[in-house]
Amino acid sequence: MDELDRRIEAALGVEDRAILARLGEQGIVSQLVGIYDGAARGMAVFATILTFALFAAAVYCGWKFFDARDVLDAVRWGAGAALLMMMVGFLKLWFWLRMESNRVLREIKRLELQIVRSAAR
Repeated sequence: MDELDRRIEAALGVEDRAILARLGEQGIVSQLVGIYDGAARGMAVFATILTFALFAAAVYCGWKFFDARDVLDAVRWGAGAALLMMMVGFLKLWFWLRMESNRVLREIKRLELQIVRSAAR
């Protein structure tokens, strides 16, 4: 905790501290589950299903890559596996960006709450 956090903590009342403690930092699992709440729930479920399907297809392409008898077939299956794994990586990146945007929105709401409570005094 840095000096600014200590000053803010000292300026808050008991009730404000209790509210902010409930809105504190979430763990990684809580953030991941939080993706499936709200308006983008359908998109998150679709992205999860798509991620598993793409991963399964990449595993299949990888299997066929090692099973290929011809070099050209091996290149095709290997390129397919690499492309599918890149797509899985992009979807994973989307999930991490979504978690980060939810975290930023939560912090903005905490600031709004602090401003409203200080203006009411």
